[in-house]
Amino acid sequence: MFCFGAAVILFTQFKNDKQSYVTSWIIGLVLLGLSSFLVSLKGLVPRFLYYDLANTISVAGYVYTYYASQYLLGKKISFRKIGVEALIVAIITYGLLNLLEHTSNIKFQPVVVAISGVAFNLITGLAIYKFYKLRQVPFSLALSLSFLITALLWFLRFISIIILDIGFAFDGGVINIVTFIALMVFGMTRFMFFVALVTSLEWSKKEDLITENYLMKIQLANQNTIKTEMQFLETLNSLAKARDGETGNHIIRTQYYVKLLAQRLQSSGTYLDQISEEYINALFNSAPLHDIGKIGIPDSILLKKGPLTDEEWTIMKNHSLIGESVMDSAKMDIGAGSKVVEIAIKIAGGHHEKWDGSGYPRGLSGQDIPLEARIMSLADMYDALVSERPYKKAWTHEKALEEIVSKRGNHFDPALVDAFIAEHEAFREVASNFRDA
Repeated sequence: MFCFGAAVILFTQFKNDKQSYVTSWIIGLVLLGLSSFLVSLKGLVPRFLYYDLANTISVAGYVYTYYASQYLLGKKISFRKIGVEALIVAIITYGLLNLLEHTSNIKFQPVVVAISGVAFNLITGLAIYKFYKLRQVPFSLALSLSFLITALLWFLRFISIIILDIGFAFDGGVINIVTFIALMVFGMTRFMFFVALVTSLEWSKKEDLITENYLMKIQLANQNTIKTEMQFLETLNSLAKARDGETGNHIIRTQYYVKLLAQRLQSSGTYLDQISEEYINALFNSAPLHDIGKIGIPDSILLKKGPLTDEEWTIMKNHSLIGESVMDSAKMDIGAGSKVVEIAIKIAGGHHEKWDGSGYPRGLSGQDIPLEARIMSLADMYDALVSERPYKKAWTHEKALEEIVSKRGNHFDPALVDAFIAEHEAFREVASNFRDA
């Protein structure tokens, strides 16, 4: 009755999960229950039914239980294959028991049954132990030990049959009674541990699905955030180019200049606490917005062909603070987690600061100036020097190199000038590849 009840419990509790190893275990329980039922009919039915057939069905049940353990190790369950193997094992067992019954060796029938119990419980217990070593799933070790102890009990029964000649279980005796009570207890124990193991595995799968779903949502949200961020920045970039007189190639060139400088600093081991691949990518994407603040400068000043008056220059210098404010507002629209916007704020507000403190708008000096602003400052000046403007001719690369080197330690961060010197040929190549038409 316990086996049938246990099978019903398993089916009821896990029917929605439809796991093949649970189904295999349920079939094993049903077969063991049928075997026990036939044994209980002793005296009512012929011996071949309550003993030979009962033990044969029991061995077939072992096969299904064994394959449930194999599933845990990643092997696919084929019920057709299991059915064929269970039938073959059953036929062999029945034939052997029947052969012993019709010879003078009938006393060896319990030996065959005991050996079967040892073999199937041992290999099943070892398979589950291997699963425990691989996965460390709760209750798998306890389930393995319950099978191994059951194998030990069957082995002790085998020894008792050989040495003490205790005979069949229905012959009675203290040893038979104690042995089968112990086997029944560990049968119940195996069932409870199996239910706990299945529950643990199914809950783990559900947790994995929940986690996977959560991570997918996060990934989708990040993708949407990046898409929104890039669209927003492209709009700002287009607005900046429309108000400024700079060409699109200026934007491209300065992007590559800041990337070259940042990569050189990284490879030389300078400012590694700040520079990472993520930082470099964000710096590359935020560079076009360094002069976004010019959208707040009147056309009469921004587009003036001649030199600016002192008053006009004072107004013009406000573009740094305006740009910083614009990007700070963008941070509220896009989200505080945007690395690109964070860097763009620092670039817009600080790319006219100088290493010696003589720059604007705040007169910052040294490392008080954000690193990204210091990088942008050098890249912007190089591009301004080697590009033609209405008020000046383009400088040669050599003259621009000389000018920037001369400003090492006063206008520019010495480490950045060193990086520029190391990359100056790459700067020349970028200027040539993306020169204005």
